[in-house]
Amino acid sequence: MNWMAQQFDVSLKALFRHSRGVMSRILFGGPVAEWLNIEQPDVRNLRADLLARGPDGKLRHVELQTRNDPEIGFRELDYYVGFHRLLKEHVEQIVLYAGREALSMMPVFESPSTHHKFRILDVRQMDGEDLLESDDWGDNALALLTKADRERVIQVVEARLRRLDGEEQQEAARTFVLISGILGIEEEIGRRLKTDMIDIMENKVLGPAIRQGIEQGRREGIEQGIEKGMRQALKVLVKSRFGSLPRWASARIDKSSQQEIKDLIAGASAAPTLEDLFR
Repeated sequence: MNWMAQQFDVSLKALFRHSRGVMSRILFGGPVAEWLNIEQPDVRNLRADLLARGPDGKLRHVELQTRNDPEIGFRELDYYVGFHRLLKEHVEQIVLYAGREALSMMPVFESPSTHHKFRILDVRQMDGEDLLESDDWGDNALALLTKADRERVIQVVEARLRRLDGEEQQEAARTFVLISGILGIEEEIGRRLKTDMIDIMENKVLGPAIRQGIEQGRREGIEQGIEKGMRQALKVLVKSRFGSLPRWASARIDKSSQQEIKDLIAGASAAPTLEDLFR
C-alpha cells in the first residue's frame, strides 16, 4: 500500500508541476514563479512534496496525502521549522487530501507550549465544476477526485486528450489512469478508453502507455505490476524535473531493481542534474 501511495504522490507532483490552471491558483495563488527543491539537512532527510513561490512572492508548501496520517500535524510543524531555518521567511502550508476514506486529519499541531496551524484541502469535497471548465488538462483530470459527476469528468477528459498531441497527450492520459487508481476505478477507465477512444488506444505511443498503467496489476501480479508502475512514474517524474529523458536514463530505469527505483524517486527532487541523480 505504501508503494501505491508513493506512486500516486509521484504522479500528482508531476501533474501540479505542469498545472497552470484553477488548482494552481487555489494552492499557490496563481502560476508558480519558482519551484524550490529543498532537502532539509537533517538525519531524518525530510523531503517536501511541493514547495513553490507564487506570483505574489509568497512561499507555499503543499503536502499530498492519499491516506489519513495521524502524525500530519507534527510533520507540518517539522517542515515549517526546517523551511524557516533555511529560507528565513514564512511559508504557507496546505495539505491536499485525495484519499478514498473520509478525512479525519486535523489542521493543527498542539502541545502545552505550541500551536501550529495549516490548511487542509479535501479534494473529495470540491464540486469540481471550475476544474472541468478549465483549459488545463491537469485540472480536468483532478476533477475525477471531486464531487463532480464521474461520467461528465470522463467525457471532458476524453475530449481534452483528443486535442493534445505527442508527449503531452501521453503524459495526460497516463496521469488520468493513475489518478483513477486512487479511487480504484482504473479498469473502468480502461474500458471506457478502449470503447470510446479507439483512436487513442491504437496510437503506437500512447496506447501501450495507457494499457500498461491499467493492466499492470491484473496481468502481471501485484508486485510486478507495482514495480512496472513505479518505473513509469519515475520516468514521468524525471521528465517533469529535468525536461527530457535520454535513452541512457530510460535504460538505467528499466534495469533498476525495485529498491533502486525507490531511491531514485526519493532523490529526484534534490538532484541538481540528471547525471547527479543516476550517480
